[in-house]
Amino acid sequence: MGITAILLTLGAALSWALTSVLMKLGLERMSKVGFAAIRPWMGLVFIIAYAFLTKGLHFGSDALNFVSAAGSFLNAFLGTALFYYAISRGPLHRASILWNTSPFWAVASAVIVLHEPPTLASFIAAGLVVLGAYLMFERKGSAAGRRILPVIAALGAGALCGFASAVPTKYCLAGGMSPIAYELLFAGSAGIWWGFAALPSLIKRRISVTRIGLSIALLSAFFGYFAGWILWLTALRSAPASLLSPISGTSVLFTVLMSIAFLGERLTLRTAIGGVFAFAAVIIVSLFG
Repeated sequence: MGITAILLTLGAALSWALTSVLMKLGLERMSKVGFAAIRPWMGLVFIIAYAFLTKGLHFGSDALNFVSAAGSFLNAFLGTALFYYAISRGPLHRASILWNTSPFWAVASAVIVLHEPPTLASFIAAGLVVLGAYLMFERKGSAAGRRILPVIAALGAGALCGFASAVPTKYCLAGGMSPIAYELLFAGSAGIWWGFAALPSLIKRRISVTRIGLSIALLSAFFGYFAGWILWLTALRSAPASLLSPISGTSVLFTVLMSIAFLGERLTLRTAIGGVFAFAAVIIVSLFG
């Protein structure tokens, strides 16, 4: 695996970490369903502009289009909805740490569903990421931090996003779909899913919108729907998903650092040790993957 694929994946992880921080800030400043519904459409602005400039739209068969829409439903709708629930009911770094079991599900699904050859390095790396996530989960917290539903939601989001970021994406790219075409279908489908979800609140006029909330939504759409995904999909074209997924797990380290710097959340020794395990996963995959 080349250094370019590793750097692209690290760039995607950094973009998604920044997106998580922006999500936390945005959900505090406007209604959840409104924030969630408008982000995909904002992301489409950047995606369409990029597609127009690069002339790189290649969709492939109807089956590929269906798979990409299904991946969007699992990741951008169900997975994101669970993540929104988790971060709105507790610290961002805890939800992100539990969500970060996604590399394990990505590696397992890539091997089982896509029949990618399993490597010892990829499974060790995925295990280190999960171990790091466990260590970074602070069990001595407030009653809100110990509630089981946010924990289940964050873990469920990790499973859905891990599967959807590996299997549908790699399947579509291997079938001839270009990365920007996948992004276009991914964001467009997400806009439709979230549009249906927001319709009842829109009819009842229960969606609150603020200028700062819209600004945050725009930034999170750029990094979450455009920059992060274009980096990730470009990396997937040159390396197996089972090798790149553990590297993407470093997003949790970036998220923890940003949540401390920008949200004032507290770093513990367990969190620091867990971050070391996350970086160890990157080193193992880089050297032995």
